[in-house]
Amino acid sequence: MIFYRGLGFLALFFFVATAVVVGSILNWVFGIDLLATEAWWPLHSAFLLGAIVTFALGRYLNRNPAEETIYEKTGPVTVLRPRHTLYFIRMEYWGLIILAIYVVAVAKHQLK
Repeated sequence: MIFYRGLGFLALFFFVATAVVVGSILNWVFGIDLLATEAWWPLHSAFLLGAIVTFALGRYLNRNPAEETIYEKTGPVTVLRPRHTLYFIRMEYWGLIILAIYVVAVAKHQLK
C-alpha cells in the first residue's frame, strides 16, 4: 500500500519521466542510445537530472506548508505539515533518496 499526501505519489514518476525525456532527446538529436552505449555519462546524467527535477519540483510544491489544528487539553494548537509526501517523507527528498540508491547500485555493479 502506498501512503502519500497531496501529489507525493508523483515523486517516482517525475524521476523516471525526466530520465525518459532526456534519453529520448539524446537518441533523437545526437543518436545516443542510453542503454546500448558503452559510455557511462548519458545514463548517469539522465538520472542526475531526474533527481534535480524531482527535488526542485518537490521543493516548489512544498513551499507553503499545510496548517492542521489539533485540539489538546490546553486548547487548539496549529501544526504545520508538508503538503506533498510519499511514505511520510517530503517529496523533494525522494529525488536525493532515489539518486543515492542509483549510486549504490552502480557502485555495486562496478565492484563485480
